[in-house]
Amino acid sequence: MNYGRYKWSHLFLSAGLGAVFLWIGVDMLRHQDAWIGYLPANIPLGLSRDTALKLNGMFDIAIGALLILRWWPKITAFLAAVHLIGILASQGIDAVIIRDVGLLGASLALLTWPKRHRRSHDAS
Repeated sequence: MNYGRYKWSHLFLSAGLGAVFLWIGVDMLRHQDAWIGYLPANIPLGLSRDTALKLNGMFDIAIGALLILRWWPKITAFLAAVHLIGILASQGIDAVIIRDVGLLGASLALLTWPKRHRRSHDAS
């Protein structure tokens, strides 16, 4: 993908968002007791809370790695945004909501990033 003069902006945004997802995913797997309380009591598909937390941690790690490597950027950004919308919908208003809103904004920015940079030839 050709990012033109915005290549550094895209790199920083992808790497920063990816680092957050990667860090949280690893932390979920390492410190499950700290994260288990964020999961609802009834998990879809009959999964246990422990299993759901591990799957979520692995998903976050995968999203983080794909964002950092910038592989499949639109698909990865879409998955990150949907995941964050799910978190916002299921968690409601709490002390860390603003972080999730910011991450959602970053995901949406990557999702809607133009495929090609076009130079403006406007005579302003």
